[in-house]
Amino acid sequence: MARRRPKYQVRGGAAAAGAPPLLVLLALWGAVGLAYLFWVAAWAAAELAGGRVGEFGASWTLALVLWETETTWPGVSTPLVVLLFAPMSALALAAVWLLLKVAHRLVYGQPDAVAALNKGNATIAELARPEAAEKALRLRKHSLRKQGRRNRRAARLPEADVGLVIGDVKGQGRGKGPRLFASWEDTVLAYMAPRAGKTTAMAIPYVLDAPGPALATSNKGDVWAATASLREQSTGERVWLFDPQHVTHQQRDFWWDPLAGVRSVEDAYRLSGHFVLTIDDDSKKDMWGPAARALLSQLMLAAALGGESLAKVGEWLHDTKLPQPVDLLFEHGFVAYAEALRETQNIVAETRDGIYTTARTAARCLDDPQIMAWVTPANASVPAFEPREFVKSKETLYLLSKSRAAAAPLIAALTDAVFIAGEEASEGQGGRLDPPLVAVLDEAANICKIADLPDLYSHLGSRGIVPVTILQSYRQGVRVWTENGMEAMWSAATVKVFGAGLDDHKIVEALSKLIGQHDISTTSFSYGEGKGNHSVQLRRQEIMQGSDIRRIEKGECLLFATAAQPALLRMRPWYATGRAGIVSAAIKKAEQSITTEARIGERLRSGRDEADGRGFSGIDGATAVGGSAQPPPRG
Repeated sequence: MARRRPKYQVRGGAAAAGAPPLLVLLALWGAVGLAYLFWVAAWAAAELAGGRVGEFGASWTLALVLWETETTWPGVSTPLVVLLFAPMSALALAAVWLLLKVAHRLVYGQPDAVAALNKGNATIAELARPEAAEKALRLRKHSLRKQGRRNRRAARLPEADVGLVIGDVKGQGRGKGPRLFASWEDTVLAYMAPRAGKTTAMAIPYVLDAPGPALATSNKGDVWAATASLREQSTGERVWLFDPQHVTHQQRDFWWDPLAGVRSVEDAYRLSGHFVLTIDDDSKKDMWGPAARALLSQLMLAAALGGESLAKVGEWLHDTKLPQPVDLLFEHGFVAYAEALRETQNIVAETRDGIYTTARTAARCLDDPQIMAWVTPANASVPAFEPREFVKSKETLYLLSKSRAAAAPLIAALTDAVFIAGEEASEGQGGRLDPPLVAVLDEAANICKIADLPDLYSHLGSRGIVPVTILQSYRQGVRVWTENGMEAMWSAATVKVFGAGLDDHKIVEALSKLIGQHDISTTSFSYGEGKGNHSVQLRRQEIMQGSDIRRIEKGECLLFATAAQPALLRMRPWYATGRAGIVSAAIKKAEQSITTEARIGERLRSGRDEADGRGFSGIDGATAVGGSAQPPPRG
């Protein structure tokens, strides 16, 4: 906050002399100062070339004004005096000008927003060393157990073990303050426009620094390209790539069964919610959405109980009279669910068709054989992904899908399955995963629409699961989770990050009010009847107005953390760190793999290259980055 200056007013008298007398006085003293500089220059010339200089005073100054050099500096070269006077006077004028600017800024200048926001911000100390390192040791007492004194261990703790780096507190000019971290019990919510640093400063570093299992969602292959091979090398454990829409053109070397964890009505209803949430037509979702979700949950539960795959649910959705799912529910004791499904099958045709059509729209991925290959049983050489094993490892899982594509429900379902497995595993570890699971949900509002994500935010951090949900705007989240859902997520997120590109005027104005106000001074001066009137008054104003927040530079962000004053930070993208070289090399290698496999896939699809024996069934046949995985047999 700015230093408070008391309001004051001075009127009349010598202290408030008018502008003309003041200017005359300043002009007189300025002339005296220049005359003295001439005397100093003459004295220096006399020392260098010989001669003498008269004593400085009124008579000497008068002689200088009349340019009587024989009186002012007899025997001294006048050109030499002028040559010395020129730089001396220039330096003196520059010094006076800077002094006046500093004095004006101290008395009348307005405090800088960065200084007002970050200076003396003691509330963020918990997010910086050494407090953040001490907290990491407390939260990860098993995985970080070492010999030696506790404070020495905290001092030596690598940044990757302290927490997720948010950025450096911005100082005046190019200065910077302490580095701040999100702890291993925080839940992070970030709002950033495209190309504002969310991938380079958050997604990629967070995956690389994850001390345990890491999960990342994206609609592009950039995070996978930058981190997959490095994660495999650093952890020595497997990298999983779930890419049903061939964003990276890599092979499918595993499959996952979404129905494996479905054993109850609650399980089925939770799974079906990921599908219904992807319906783009809000009117259809509002009218038929609840009934469609109930229908999908009934069919999914029946398929799970009958040992069927998700593909069977797709078949049942296209026949509204099939008795098999009803019979399976009856056989396993889900009488009420069976009756509800049979009632849906037998209601009037218009209503039934509306429910089934909405359900088919939500589950349109079930009609795509290329997508379904990732969630249906394969031959024995292709392993199944087990979320319960994943959360106990240091493996990495990448979930890729194009924005608003058919595969999005499966991305959300697999992410949710990992969260559920993580919660279950934490109960067997004293209530917290150690090492923690880091889940970077980039493009969450487009490809990872977990229905109850706002509710999960209230307790994931306490389980050792650190979600980092990255959205382009607050309104983007409202379209998925509604206003109430986003308010719940906002309240539950312990670390909120706002980057460049915030254009929602309601949000920037709200942030401006949350940042707070500071004192600024206003000055006024008037002159009349030979008297001057000069006043300085203080008024309260927002430290950062909405327009200032909108103009946050790329690579910078506003940080709002629980119980801490907001701070303006400079983020730390991967290319500004010591590992820029190895990440760049990994990206280059991955991009070459993507290009090569994309060309092979194109030739296979066009039927121009069948001699290599690879075959093509809509799934690319590349060897995964790192070279450890082998192409599965093609059917």
